[in-house]
Amino acid sequence: MTDPTHGLVGLVQSGWTQFMAIAGVIWWARKIDLRGQASVERLDRHEARLTAFEQTQQSQAIQLARIEETLSAMKLTLDRIYTEMREKG
Repeated sequence: MTDPTHGLVGLVQSGWTQFMAIAGVIWWARKIDLRGQASVERLDRHEARLTAFEQTQQSQAIQLARIEETLSAMKLTLDRIYTEMREKG
């Protein structure tokens, strides 16, 4: 008779727990990798949105500076007109 611990059956029986452990580690590592890829994609999307917000903020800051300049010029003009009107009468 042949001993069942020899040959393919014996090999499978002796290595089954190691095989399951290796398969579990591979599955776990792949799951972690997929989560990491999803996180990278979300970070890329957030980075793009942040860049757009920063560009919008810079544009609005320039527009606000122009508005303030215009208001300042209007105030100077109104002050000059008020002074001239007061001097005349």
